[in-house]
Amino acid sequence: MTITLEELHLKTSKLDSIWISEVVLQTSQFAEMRAWYGAVLGQPWNFENTPSEPFHALPLGEKQVKAVQVRACFMRLAPDFPYGGTLAIFEIPGITKTPTRDPGLNHMQFKNRGLDVLMKRIELLKAAGIHPQRSSNHGPVLSFYFKDPDKNIVEFCINNFSTAAEMMSFVQSEKFRKNPSGIELDRDEFLSRYYKGEPHAELLSI
Repeated sequence: MTITLEELHLKTSKLDSIWISEVVLQTSQFAEMRAWYGAVLGQPWNFENTPSEPFHALPLGEKQVKAVQVRACFMRLAPDFPYGGTLAIFEIPGITKTPTRDPGLNHMQFKNRGLDVLMKRIELLKAAGIHPQRSSNHGPVLSFYFKDPDKNIVEFCINNFSTAAEMMSFVQSEKFRKNPSGIELDRDEFLSRYYKGEPHAELLSI
């Protein structure tokens, strides 16, 4: 039986919800990437693999490899079995150190439990000399964007609303439709407002 994409969408919409459970980054800077993500995410690497034989560069245009073939590490980000998130890094010799214009991942988002946790993380990153390339209040979320050693964009954020209903109401508003990017922020100014005790509701409003 052959079905169209429209028919496929109709059928899969009736299935249970799914979650993104793993993101795998490929790099030629394995040690640097392993150290950076271990530091900024603050979680242990749960499994690592060192291949018995050196792995050679992939054929042009190919990405898929087996974990056993490459130096690799895996980090469990959430304990919610079976849907907890995992971040993995695969070492692929010979690839560039800078993202290209090829299609694929634009950025990754890591959500924090609340504003206090996010501010502590941003302050710790600042102390380590890791600075955001962009800071924004999008309306639904407050976000700080960083670049990893390979210049992949990593977003740390929080929900600006305490319930899904409140968030969806804002997302469906005319205000959000007209400006889904929200407002740009200055990290240091925002941290200053936070530490001066400005109410969270005022810090998160746009």
